[in-house]
Amino acid sequence: MFNILSAKAVESEFLDLFAGTGAVGIEALSRGANRAVFVELNRSAVELIRENLALTGFSKQAEVFQADVIRAIGLLTGKSEKFDLIFIGAPYDSPLLAKVMEKLAESELLKPDGILIAEHRKQHQLDPVYGKIELYREANYGETVLNFYRIKNENSSLPGKL
Repeated sequence: MFNILSAKAVESEFLDLFAGTGAVGIEALSRGANRAVFVELNRSAVELIRENLALTGFSKQAEVFQADVIRAIGLLTGKSEKFDLIFIGAPYDSPLLAKVMEKLAESELLKPDGILIAEHRKQHQLDPVYGKIELYREANYGETVLNFYRIKNENSSLPGKL
């Protein structure tokens, strides 16, 4: 994923939803992100994220929320947060993934030139458009697919490349 994003992670604001161990957000920080926000519901996983941040020396550049992702989107929206990169690592085949995509499309969390990345199983198809965000690239890795979305470009119906 970061090979595709290349320099986009540098000096970015990164949001890691369904963060698990925090590996993706920590990777963003290691590649030059200014800040990463982690959202994870599981208490043990949140503790692990905090430990991993301490071990890597990124604690001061991170915020960790133990919360339901839908609720966290509302909280972050209420704080007028904006992100260059949003990663969604929902549990595979979770019906929450589409709901999170819809909620993010309704929010202002993604900056106008930002990228939203949704990871899912190949058999779990996502829509090409959710409200104001549209699919512009897909990367397949065996059973795993990464869908890259951005805010629709009103001047063109053909999305460009990274």
